Amino acid sequence: MNFSYDNTTVAPSTSLSTSHTVIITVLYSLTLIGAVTGNLLLIFIIIKRRETRTLTGFLFVNMAVADLIVAIFVLPATMSTPYTGSKWLTGLFGDITCRGVYFVFHVTIAASILSLMFMAIDRYLAVLFPLRNFTTFRRPKLLTLVIWLVSVIVMVPVAVMWTVDQRGDCVAEFTVFGTDEMQGMRGYYLYLFLLFYLTPLSVISVLYGRVCFKLWRRQMPGLVTSETERRRGATKRKVVRTLIIITAVFAVCWLPTQAYHLIFGFDYGLHEQSPQIVMYMCFWLGHTNSAFNPWLYMLLTDKFRRVLRDFIHCKFSSLGLRPETSVKYTQNTSVRDNSHVKRPPSTTRLRGNGLLKASDEEETPI
Repeated sequence: MNFSYDNTTVAPSTSLSTSHTVIITVLYSLTLIGAVTGNLLLIFIIIKRRETRTLTGFLFVNMAVADLIVAIFVLPATMSTPYTGSKWLTGLFGDITCRGVYFVFHVTIAASILSLMFMAIDRYLAVLFPLRNFTTFRRPKLLTLVIWLVSVIVMVPVAVMWTVDQRGDCVAEFTVFGTDEMQGMRGYYLYLFLLFYLTPLSVISVLYGRVCFKLWRRQMPGLVTSETERRRGATKRKVVRTLIIITAVFAVCWLPTQAYHLIFGFDYGLHEQSPQIVMYMCFWLGHTNSAFNPWLYMLLTDKFRRVLRDFIHCKFSSLGLRPETSVKYTQNTSVRDNSHVKRPPSTTRLRGNGLLKASDEEETPI
């Protein structure tokens, strides 16, 4: 995400060689296409297919909307930086749009990351406390309001800091809070590092770690056959693999971006000595998270993968008219709430978290 690496009061020249400019343009173009396509498809699936309208599905929509805004507004603006630099409109209108655009940039990033955190919390509660409903937490509209309200509040400093300077550049004034420029820069980028990377990564890692540990130690009640045990083991491995992939992709995509933020604040000389292409590549990798998110969840989640397979094999206009799958889910149930799920008779299934469906078909709690 564009965290003003080209929009600080001490920003260097944004010039790149022709070949590097072409590389950045191509990479951002492919990322934009993947992000727009994936997030629109994810939203479409949740709207059209009833079995995906769980609490996790609503969190998917929040994440997809945020990532879609990033793809439509942030990526083109960042992609144009090698060509235009930080030049902006002047006057009152320019100042308002400068503050507003970068405020929206950061709010959508925060909303996307908060959605990932709430999904981790939801799965943690579903697996660790399968018999409890957590009705207050399971209100999709309330969670949506909390996600966007918190995102707006934590990003208020961005709206205060950004302005158009005398040269007509949209820049961050780090002295606005009464500190000198270097102290303000260090505080700002440390704030982003803690808010957008260290805190969410720690929360997601701890919660998913507890989920994996719980699933691995859980024993199926009663007598089980070797085939049932084999299926159960395969389901566990699939869940653990999925959670590890989700956490690893978040960590890998954001690490270079956040590391470069800290370089800005604590070793600006290293930034000045580094090739410009290094900076652009670090921030491009952070942007790719908006493209990876929807495809990861559609391909790694059984319900979404089945619907995606239907989408690929059917005409777009007739997708919503196809018969629903035999297992139907109510509109606003969480992954932990199986009281409204219709299942045919079965002799064995895991309790609470739906790891094995009634027909002994493996299903991840995601």
